[in-house]
Order: sequence, then structure tokens, then C-alpha cells
Amino acid sequence: MEDLQRLLVSEHGVSVSVLPEKGRCLFTARDFSPVHYNGSDRMDIRWIGHTLRSIVLTGSTNTSSYFRSCGKMGGSGEVILSEEPYVSVPNKSSTESRCDWCFTSSNLKRCSSCHVVCYCGSTCQKFDWKLHRLECQLLARLDKNRITSLTPSIRLIVKLYLRRKLQNEKVIPTTAMDNYNLVKEIVSHIAEVEETQLVLYAQMASLVNIIMQWPDLNIKEITEDFSKLACNAHTICDSELIPLGTGLYPVISIINHSCSPNSVLVFEGRIATVRAMQQIPKGSEISISYIETAGSTMTRQKALKQQYFFTCSCPRCIKLGQPDDIQESAVLEGYRCKDHKCDGFLLRDPDSRGFKCQQCGLVRDKEEILKIAGEVKAMSDKASSALSSYGRILYPLNLNYYYYYFKKIIFLHVLVVTSM
Repeated sequence: MEDLQRLLVSEHGVSVSVLPEKGRCLFTARDFSPVHYNGSDRMDIRWIGHTLRSIVLTGSTNTSSYFRSCGKMGGSGEVILSEEPYVSVPNKSSTESRCDWCFTSSNLKRCSSCHVVCYCGSTCQKFDWKLHRLECQLLARLDKNRITSLTPSIRLIVKLYLRRKLQNEKVIPTTAMDNYNLVKEIVSHIAEVEETQLVLYAQMASLVNIIMQWPDLNIKEITEDFSKLACNAHTICDSELIPLGTGLYPVISIINHSCSPNSVLVFEGRIATVRAMQQIPKGSEISISYIETAGSTMTRQKALKQQYFFTCSCPRCIKLGQPDDIQESAVLEGYRCKDHKCDGFLLRDPDSRGFKCQQCGLVRDKEEILKIAGEVKAMSDKASSALSSYGRILYPLNLNYYYYYFKKIIFLHVLVVTSM
């Protein structure tokens, strides 16, 4: 950890600290800026998405000057940290295969020995050969039924142990940011996992044990590592936010969540990059969002508790139940009041089976809301289809980032219309 600390401070301007209530955290050792000029006049879509959310929450419509300034500033936030995955695997799909190293879907050739792994060319195959040479031997001896059961999560665990073995044998070099000790430091939350999920992890661990056939491996260790992956592995996406695969990034996993994050995690190929979204002064904790933040506080808290086993206490979440929080939740997830003269929004009323207007107190039946929700979903599906059709044409603006906010606009519009 001392080697990692020295490297992070000297080369990246960040440091690891341990807080009693949070555990390990990443703090800035210098100032970071949300503006990183790259010589391009293209508008950064991440800024647009952030601004659209602000428009929804504040009602502001004065955006043209902001978008123009984004275009002139040219690009994205300053890079705080970049990391290669310790291990990674492409998603499994019945319709499309991907290169095991770079995740492209073009010019693929399947490994002639294991018939499981694909590469787009000799370059990617050479990069991955030291690790795949061992994995290939394991996969080649599996029968068809076992191959069918081979999920990306199982392959990720297998590759995790193989890479540990190769680093122990010094076949693959270790560095301060690339060693198995960093994986060991990751918290598994195994004691908080529900019994049904533990059973699933144990079943997957049994298959890993069958594949590996290593006498020093045990089901308990493998089960705990599956729990680590569930909380700490990241979905690798392309520039259009299409999921390509899964990777484990032990250093980036140190970064904690906030529903008002000061940084954003993006992927440049298989490399995970954390960029500043706002001015971050020296000595500040770096935060990213683990979930979709355009949801009510209750929705966010539920998602975080279920997936990551903690209750968020960020500046947005500590306002739970306060007037500002109720208003924000109403805008993000609320339904329009049935009285067209009222400007209030409805939220689920815990004392009844309906939804209560936060302004006039009028209640709408659950069945009525479900009907509206069905109409919203139909329009949302049409929006998704339209964006899919035109996404390639409009690629320079990367409109997938608009998608969530576009659905919200449709959602609010439908609620207004159906309440008249």
C-alpha cells in the first residue's frame, strides 16, 4: 500500500486515506479542473447531460450560452486517474461475439483450441496470450454442458486466479497499481449477502472449482470473491454507453459513491478513466456515482442498499423528507396532480394505496397511475427505437446520453396531458 500511495501522489495527484465511517477513500493531493482543453471544438456530452439534469431540477431554460461555452472549452474534465483492468471479460451474447482483449466485434477469429475465446487479430492475441494460454487449457477440457454454463462472472474469477498465479511466478510483472494484494484489500460484504444469493455464489464457486481443479482453492474463498465482484466490478461501455464487458479495477474501486459526484467514470477502450466534473480543491474526497442519480432519494437509497450494502449520506441524501428533497423527487419520479389548476406533483402515499399531491393533498388511485405508466412506457419504447435508428447518424453528439433525460421529458409531458 505504501508503494501505491507514493505512486498515486507523485504521478496522479491523489492519495488513499482511511475514514472510520467509510473505510478507504481517495482524496485529491492537488486541485483538479472540470475543463481540460484538448484542441477540439466539439461539445462534451457529459457536460450536456449534467446540464440537462440541472434544467429538470431548477426549471432553467437559459442554456444556449452554457452549451456554447462548453463547445469553446473543448472537451472533458481533467483526468484524475486511469487504470487498466486487473482482469476483464467481454459480455456473453448469442448474437454477437467480441474480442477478449479489446472488445471489438469485427474481424473475429475463435481460438482453435478452446473454441470459446475470440480475438480480432494477432496483436490482441499476443497481448492476452500469457493469461489465455492457461485458461485455454482449462476450457478445452470442458464438455458442452459446462461451456454453456460458462458465464462472464465465472470466467472473470478463473482469470483472476490465473493472473494471480502468473504474477506469483513472475511470468506477468507486478506494479504498485497492478498486483493481487490490491484485490485482497477489496471488501466483499459477504456477511450482508442474502442467503439465496450466497447459494448462487456457492453454485458458481463449485463450477469454478471443477474448472480449475486446484487443491488449494476452496468454495468459501471463491464464494467471497464472487461477492467482491458483485460490489466492485465495473461494466465496460463504449462511447455510446453500450455495455461491452466487465472489468475489475482495484484502485478505482477505492473511490466512494455520491449522488452528487464531483467526478465521472468513463471508458476509453478497456481503460477506465476518472475525470473531474467540477472544480475539486486539494484535500477533497473524489466521488463517482455507482447508480443512476436521476431518481428520488428513496429510489437511490434502495438501489445502493441492495447492491452495495450501505446507506448514502451525501449532500442530497441527507435532505430526505425535507421540502427540497420532496420537490426534487416529485420532479424526477412524480405524477402530475389530477386537478389541472394545481401545479403539484404526486408521490406514493404510505398511508394509502394511491398517490398524494404534495401541494393540494388530492389522491390518485393506484390503478389510474398504472394506466398512465403503461402509456409512458409505450412512448418511452418509441423514443428508444427512434434513438437506436438515428444514433449512428447523430453519433458526433452521442445522443445516448440524452436518452434518460428525453424519457423524463416525455414522461412529464404525458402526465400533464393525461391529467387534463
